[in-house]
Amino acid sequence: MKQAFGQAGASGAGLVLLLAIAWEASVRTGWIAADAWPAPSEVVRLFFEPRRLTVLLHEAGGSLSRMLQGFLIGSLAGIATGIVMGISRRAFATLDPSFQLLRVIPVPALVPPAILFLGLDDAMKITIVAFAAFWPVMLNTLHAVRGIDEALIETARTFKIPVARRVRAVILPAAAPLIMAGLRLSAASALITTIVAEMIVGAGGIGAYIVLMEQAARMPEVYAAVIVLSVAGYAINRGMLSLERRWLPWNAALGQA
Repeated sequence: MKQAFGQAGASGAGLVLLLAIAWEASVRTGWIAADAWPAPSEVVRLFFEPRRLTVLLHEAGGSLSRMLQGFLIGSLAGIATGIVMGISRRAFATLDPSFQLLRVIPVPALVPPAILFLGLDDAMKITIVAFAAFWPVMLNTLHAVRGIDEALIETARTFKIPVARRVRAVILPAAAPLIMAGLRLSAASALITTIVAEMIVGAGGIGAYIVLMEQAARMPEVYAAVIVLSVAGYAINRGMLSLERRWLPWNAALGQA
C-alpha cells in the first residue's frame, strides 16, 4: 500500500514537472508572448534572491498566522456548537434558522461591516477567517452527532453517565471521523478566506502582496506568491492527514483499504 502511494506521488510530481517544462517552452518558443506569462525559470530565480525571498516568506508567514488563529477559533466553536445542536433538539430549533441565513453569506460581503466594527487590523481578518472556518466543522459535527447509534446514547443514559463525560467518552469518539473531515475542509476554507480578505483589505499578508505586485506589473513575484500558497495549502492538507492517521488510525486504515 505504501509503495502504491509512493508511486502515485512520483507520478504527480512528474506531471507537475512536465507542465513546468511545457510552460517554459511556451515562453521560449514565443508560442505565448505576454507580460502576464513569465517563464517558470524567472519565477524560480526569485527564490534564490535573499531579499525578495525574505519579503515573500514574511508576508506568507503573516497570512498563515492569521489563518491558523481564525481556523482554531472557528473550528473549536464549530465543534462545540455542532455537539450542542446534535444532542439538543431545542438548541437545534433555536439556532438552525439563523445559521441557514448566515452560512450562505459570501465572505466578501462580510468585509465592509467587519471593517466598520473591527477596523483594518488583524482582528478583522481573523474574525472573517473564523466565520468561514466555522461552517464546515459545525455541519460535519452536527451530522456526525445526529448519526450516532441511539443505542450508545441510551446505554450511557441508563448508566447515568453525566452529560460532560458522555460527550467526552461516547459522542466525540463516535463522531471523530466526520469531525476530522470537517476540519480538513475548514482548513482549506480558512486559507482561501485569509487570502481573499487580504486582497480586499490590504494592510499586509501574501494576498495584499499579490495585488500590489500585480498592480506594479511584477508578474514573476505574483506567480512566486501563488507557488508559495500552493505549497502551503499542500502542506496543510498533508498535516491534517497525518493528524488523522495519528488520532484516528482505524479510520485512516479504512480509507486506504
